[in-house]
Amino acid sequence: MDNNSVTPDFNTQPEPHRHYRRGSAWFPLILILVGAIFLIQNLHLATFTFNWWALFIFIPAIGSLSSAWDALRKDGSFSAKVGGSLGSAVVIGTVGTILLFGMDWGRYWPLMVIAVGLSAFLTGLGRVDVLGRNNLAAFTRMSVWVGLSAMVLGFGFLIQYLPISSLKIYLDPVARWWAIPILIAGFGAILGAFSLFWKNDRRMNWAAWSMLLISVFIIGIGLLAFFALDLNLLFPIVLIACGLVILVGLFTRK
Repeated sequence: MDNNSVTPDFNTQPEPHRHYRRGSAWFPLILILVGAIFLIQNLHLATFTFNWWALFIFIPAIGSLSSAWDALRKDGSFSAKVGGSLGSAVVIGTVGTILLFGMDWGRYWPLMVIAVGLSAFLTGLGRVDVLGRNNLAAFTRMSVWVGLSAMVLGFGFLIQYLPISSLKIYLDPVARWWAIPILIAGFGAILGAFSLFWKNDRRMNWAAWSMLLISVFIIGIGLLAFFALDLNLLFPIVLIACGLVILVGLFTRK
């Protein structure tokens, strides 16, 4: 008999079993939440609409949260994949919450704008694993500003639709306040263009020029809206801006 033979260890527990128990915890948590809501209703502690069938909408939201957790463990940091999964959970969860409590879509639709904006914001915050591809990373980062713009826009409309008089006083003096979020997105595009310019050894490439043109278009819309100017002026302004950008590009190549 060979004394060097290794005796197998039958006491080792497989790792997937622990992961399964952790993932199955969502179901009892949902049961506890539903039971608590019914208990509050039956005790007449609060009166509100509860559409139990809307709980099925939270199933894909829970799946997105699980995907975000798995991606976070795998990547070891907050990546764009993690942010995208969290953003999906936020959007689906917002829809489920509105339907679950029977909220009026005509009043609470800005919540969806906020949710979509937060989703884009989280995706843009995540790390992009594309070595040597600064262009893709820059366009992904731009979603941070687009998401921020959407969240500001959604909060502004939500303040107007909800009876929050203490906050309305900050919007009333600005008649066209909704143009400000548009300008925020345009400012973010300018920062993205300069970021690409700096990362490419202070040289402009097609992505930087494209982002610069996008910023001109967005800022043009925002300024025309803020000062209540004719939107027909946007087309010639964009044409002039495109011509100037092309001329600058031709001279900088020489």
